Amino acid sequence: MNFESDIILSPTVEKVRASNHHYCVQTVQLAVQEIINCGSSLRGVGKIFGLYEEFTSLEAPSFSIIRKWLGRIGLYELNREKEYRTDWIFIIDLTVELGTQKCLVVLGVTQEYFEQSVLPSKRGLLHQDVQLLAIEIMYSTKGELIEQKLTELSNKVGYPLQIISDHGSDLERGIRLYKQKYPDVVYTYDVTHAMALFIKYELESSDKYQSFRVECNQCRRKLQQTELAFLSPPSQRSLCRYFNIENLINWAQSVLNSPIETIIELAPNIEPDILNEKLKEKFGWLNNYQDEILIWSQIVTTTRSLETQLKTCGINQQSVDVFDLDEVLLNTNLSSKFRQNILEFITSESSQIPEGQTLLGTSDVLESIFGKYKQFSSKSPIKQMGQMILNIALCTINLTTSVLKQALEAVRYTDLEIWLTQVFGQSMLSKRRIVFSSYNSD
Repeated sequence: MNFESDIILSPTVEKVRASNHHYCVQTVQLAVQEIINCGSSLRGVGKIFGLYEEFTSLEAPSFSIIRKWLGRIGLYELNREKEYRTDWIFIIDLTVELGTQKCLVVLGVTQEYFEQSVLPSKRGLLHQDVQLLAIEIMYSTKGELIEQKLTELSNKVGYPLQIISDHGSDLERGIRLYKQKYPDVVYTYDVTHAMALFIKYELESSDKYQSFRVECNQCRRKLQQTELAFLSPPSQRSLCRYFNIENLINWAQSVLNSPIETIIELAPNIEPDILNEKLKEKFGWLNNYQDEILIWSQIVTTTRSLETQLKTCGINQQSVDVFDLDEVLLNTNLSSKFRQNILEFITSESSQIPEGQTLLGTSDVLESIFGKYKQFSSKSPIKQMGQMILNIALCTINLTTSVLKQALEAVRYTDLEIWLTQVFGQSMLSKRRIVFSSYNSD
């Protein structure tokens, strides 16, 4: 939290109030932080405040009032004038919900801030390191339209030093069209997506890996309702499964290498001899994959090593020398195609960086914010884009009382309603209510 606990607990602490607002700013601050930082629902926060009332002097707002606060503060951050600079790093991606709309999100961090505040800490970008530069609701994401949006944004905040994104087809075409006009802009392929793609190329065509996945799923189903359920394989994602294959591989290595004594201690209700037979029955199939599991583990280790380097140290012309390419190239357990992909990626991406500069190597911060947004939208009655998209802006704000006071005084609820109507029109939920209420009234 960004304020001391005595603001909540002590009735003697002076409350900050925004003009023409009944609730104090500390109440707004606590409500917004519970949603953004803790992932609470709107109604859940309202109930939590009901519990606070016995111990604090803060009044309990309704969930509908909290929803209005979120929208107004998010709109304030979206519309807040950003500094015009020539060292912006644009982080770009699209997100999709139900319906025909897609949302183009552009986050920004300046190279100056990145070099002075992030790189010395050897860490990735945090949510509050970046600024929300644009949210564009689009019915078509053709490359020409992406290029147009980037140009409009550049006219407002300055032309970027670097653009980083995944290689989604529409985004890539739009960025390359933009680069035709501004060739000095560095276009970087996000290392996380690149490595996941290389792993996909390597394993999707492997009959051995595909059969391993199938047997993992079968093993999980067989163990679900048994005393050995704690040994079950992790569930597999239906989408983007190559982003976290180490979960399956680590599980397999752990089961193969776990001492039988440890499992006997964890399953005391089963006789050791019977347990041993059950383990052979349930996990004996893993022995058929021991050699391949070692190779798959080396694939993961190689890609994660490169990811860690570029995420914590950035990317520059020295990245090729820092990463141990010799080990990759000489590792005969890795296929020649996989080794070639790694070599071409690090060589190509680092060669674009101007001498003496270190730039961003990953768009992970935007993926993380999208993850939070999807947690928010999953609580909506219908997963359609609407006001909740402004929660992306809230993830990037330092939610201090002064910032929130300024936001509430600058943006009225009427302004939020006008923006929502202009951007989204009538919501899907509103249309459903009209249709089904008229049916029920007959």
